[in-house]
Amino acid sequence: MARSTFELDARGYLGVREQLALLSLPPQLRRRLLNNVTKRVRTMSRKRARDQQNLDGSPFEARKGPAKGKKKMEAGLAKLMIVTRVSADEAELGWRNALTSWVAAQQHNGVSERRTAAQMRKWNTVPVGLAATEKQAKRLRRLGFKVRQKGKKSLSRPSVAWIQEHVNYSKAGLLIRILGDEKAESSGAQSWEIPLPKRQFIGVSTERDTGLLLNQVLQQILNSPR
Repeated sequence: MARSTFELDARGYLGVREQLALLSLPPQLRRRLLNNVTKRVRTMSRKRARDQQNLDGSPFEARKGPAKGKKKMEAGLAKLMIVTRVSADEAELGWRNALTSWVAAQQHNGVSERRTAAQMRKWNTVPVGLAATEKQAKRLRRLGFKVRQKGKKSLSRPSVAWIQEHVNYSKAGLLIRILGDEKAESSGAQSWEIPLPKRQFIGVSTERDTGLLLNQVLQQILNSPR
């Protein structure tokens, strides 16, 4: 699977003097450094999504199909970004939800990847009160969403009630985007091929910019009262 996370190890970006200063810090301050830098990267990434720009400053490729010209692309994904892992040595920015992370990887890397109904079902555990709305369920049916239901040998279009029972609100929204916005094509009613252009808003533009950001936050921590 293509990756969409931003992973940070400060040791790969600092000069010798800065590296020695970093190593002199206690673990909790090194952790604070990586956490602060990763959150700044999240802010930068969200701004790119708002501005509809890739890492290199180029504009996102426009949508195709019925959603062309509607709400900003990747805005929902950007809002859901969190620091998923942070220690004294490494940090990671991404998404905890498996389906959200997969969709982000598709968008960021522009990789066409086939997903089967069976794989989709593994994500469909719905906590009480978080089910898909009736409107979402009906939209999924119109878009051709199919699954293999218990007791049936072949894939079929589930009922509105089945979708509300097995698909939660956020995942229904992502599935609607996958199946609708980019003209996802049904393949033998068993899987979907999702071709996407690269829309690379996650991370830092260059390694030099990453180093500058790390140094800036490191100096703030070194100069702050402890």
